[in-house]
Order: sequence, then C-alpha cells, then structure tokens
Amino acid sequence: HMDLDLYFETKFAQTYPQFTKKLVTVSDNLTAKEIKVCMLLKMNYNSNQIVMSLGISKSNFLNTRSSIRKKLNLDRKDNLIIFLLSL
Repeated sequence: HMDLDLYFETKFAQTYPQFTKKLVTVSDNLTAKEIKVCMLLKMNYNSNQIVMSLGISKSNFLNTRSSIRKKLNLDRKDNLIIFLLSL
C-alpha cells in the first residue's frame, strides 16, 4: 500500500508539478489527508473512488471535503473541483 501511495504521488507530481505548491500557498494548514483528497479530486476521482482508495467512510470523506473548503475560503457557490482544476 505504501508503494502504491508513493507511485501515485510520484506520477501526480510529474503530471501536475506545481499543484501541491500552489495548494499550500492558498492554505498552509491542510493536512496530508486533505492534500491527498485534493489530488484525487483534481484527477477526476469521484467520491466513491476516493472513499475506497483512502479506506475511509463516506461521512469521513464529506467532513474532510468540508474542512478543505473552509481552509481554502471557498463560498457555498464556489465549486471545489473547478477551483482545484484551476491550480
């Protein structure tokens, strides 16, 4: 599982070299799990895929997503996915 994480993060960094840097510029208090969720959302994973790949519950995912939105200062009208795609 650890190797898979490392592989994913390496491939992600090669594909989106500036993403994590830009993300922490917007909010430097995101947890590792929140950053991972952002990475998966940017790669078009849906909520079920994210829940499965991180081994978390749907409610845990929704809470994490809500926490990310707060830390990024997004309004209700702001689309998280569109925001992440813009980074």
